[in-house]
Amino acid sequence: MVKTRTGCLEATRKISLKEKEREITDDQVLVKVHKAYICGSELHYYRGHYPTYVSLPIFPGHEGGGTIVEVGSKVSDYSVGDKVIVYSDVLITPSGADPLFSDYARSPVRCLQRVPEGTDMDTACLAEPLSCAVDAIYSSGVELGDTAVVIGLGFMGQLILQGIKKSGAHSVIAVDVVDSKLKLARERGADIIINTNEEDPVKSVLDQTNGEGADVVIEAVGIGKTVNQAASMLKKGGILGLFGWVTRPAEIDLSQWHTKYLRPKILKIPNYQAKMPWAEKGFQLIKQGILEVKSLITNEYPLAHLSEAFEKYDTDPNVIKIAIKP
Repeated sequence: MVKTRTGCLEATRKISLKEKEREITDDQVLVKVHKAYICGSELHYYRGHYPTYVSLPIFPGHEGGGTIVEVGSKVSDYSVGDKVIVYSDVLITPSGADPLFSDYARSPVRCLQRVPEGTDMDTACLAEPLSCAVDAIYSSGVELGDTAVVIGLGFMGQLILQGIKKSGAHSVIAVDVVDSKLKLARERGADIIINTNEEDPVKSVLDQTNGEGADVVIEAVGIGKTVNQAASMLKKGGILGLFGWVTRPAEIDLSQWHTKYLRPKILKIPNYQAKMPWAEKGFQLIKQGILEVKSLITNEYPLAHLSEAFEKYDTDPNVIKIAIKP
């Protein structure tokens, strides 16, 4: 049995550390957390924008991994010292693993993935969001020569943009409200950048496509306004990629979905086990230089300063991804 600190979201914009005791069962392992990253969905929760079926307090932290320090008597596939990714989808579909804003986390074997040889631990701990972005890239429907738009340039949007550009899109248009994120997108392959604080994104995309509209638009924000903008900037028969997590009911203009014969795609992986092969593919793409993740980690905080880390993410629009180090 070990004592561990673990993050607890007690109320809107109030997150603290609680002390817990962790004792594994026969079919679990105990992992010393190397790093965990704050997900954009957890920022929604922090701001009070969570689904109606959720009630506080909750214990977030589902992106990370570490080193096994203890194994249960019935565990034969893993040993002390193994480097692992832990899939702890504690907020939506609980996997059985402990939250990762902690010093230590218990996990059943089914929630573990070995860190591939040649993958550093900082990158390995990004497996969960990386898997989601890579699945979205391959599922987006982008074809050679397409004009594609990505709305929302957080961690996921930046990776999706990199991937669809390398997949053969002729022109990739990046849309956001933050200049630093748009600049990074330009450096990572965006052909055109649009700051919606300065210009109408729908008009700009239509102007860039001679009034025809884009072939594919991926919405990576998760609010009704940007979903409607995405539909408005698509050509007839275009693909509407719905990636952003809409946590509350939103007013969506479905009329243009019908009149323009749009093809909506829900770009979501159903469960943590389905994410594992996509994470492996993501690590391969990083090694090949097709995807780049290091520049997307904008800040790192010790676990003791978890509250400050969430406040930074909440108030600084330049943040893309924050690492938490126990």
